[in-house]
Amino acid sequence: MRHTDDFPNRQPFRAAQSAVIPVENNRNSSLMWLILATVATLMLMVVPFASVITFPIRMFVTFIHEGSHALAALLSGYHVIRMTIHWDGSGLTLTAGQNWFVASAGYLGTMLFGVLLLYHAQRRDRVSLLLVGSGVLVLLLTILFVNGQASWLMVLPLALASMLLLGGLRMNLPMMARWGMLGAGGVLILLLSVLCIATGTLYSWVAGLSIGVSLIALGVLTKPAIGQFIVNFLAVQCCLDALSDLKTLFFLSAFTNVQSDAANMARMTGIPATIWAILWLVSGVLLLGVTLWMIFWRVPNRNVASAAR
Repeated sequence: MRHTDDFPNRQPFRAAQSAVIPVENNRNSSLMWLILATVATLMLMVVPFASVITFPIRMFVTFIHEGSHALAALLSGYHVIRMTIHWDGSGLTLTAGQNWFVASAGYLGTMLFGVLLLYHAQRRDRVSLLLVGSGVLVLLLTILFVNGQASWLMVLPLALASMLLLGGLRMNLPMMARWGMLGAGGVLILLLSVLCIATGTLYSWVAGLSIGVSLIALGVLTKPAIGQFIVNFLAVQCCLDALSDLKTLFFLSAFTNVQSDAANMARMTGIPATIWAILWLVSGVLLLGVTLWMIFWRVPNRNVASAAR
């Protein structure tokens, strides 16, 4: 009878086998969630009144679009006057100056964010961080830019109102103290709402805070498998919304004189807005294609090859 020591290559072979299986399983799982997210997105496009379900995601995409303009303005040395989000999914970012980088950042920034989500969503151990990070990003965009440089003045009273309202819900406090905290928190919220209505930013604050808090809660509370589907769904929505908006931008640029990012680029460069819309659309398609190639061909093949060695 021979001992296993007589076969020195047996153990490395088993280790290589066990290393390949998780890579293949992870690839199959990632592909399954991506396919499900894509099918769900396409089905929602044709289902009547499905926009009610995708409405929060549309708002999220708008925040990313307008936030990309704002961040590009800061990187260019300009300050952001204000960032407004509208209930119909449109938005507007006013900056102290503009260049080609700021004008291009909206659509390309949204597409880049979408493909980054898509790429990292294939790692189940990253989905919680992606959801929490996306929520924090929306909260920061809201706090930093909705009221421009005056946005920080909203943070302290908003935090104080939240603390008072949460404190008033504690059952171990005397009833008078609870009612007092709830009343004070309610008055602060009312005053902040009046201020936001006066400045035309109430909807932007409500949308930003609700979306940000919801994404953070999903990242903390959902199981990794469900979280992976949510992040894939969010990524697919970002990518398809960006491509759909670019297609709409092309037709608007070709047949109308509507104010748009492409029209701004045309004024700055002298190149027709239609050309810019085409360039952004092609860039978006290339970004998505390269990302899908990296997910389902280059990375899995490289990992399997290294495991076999």
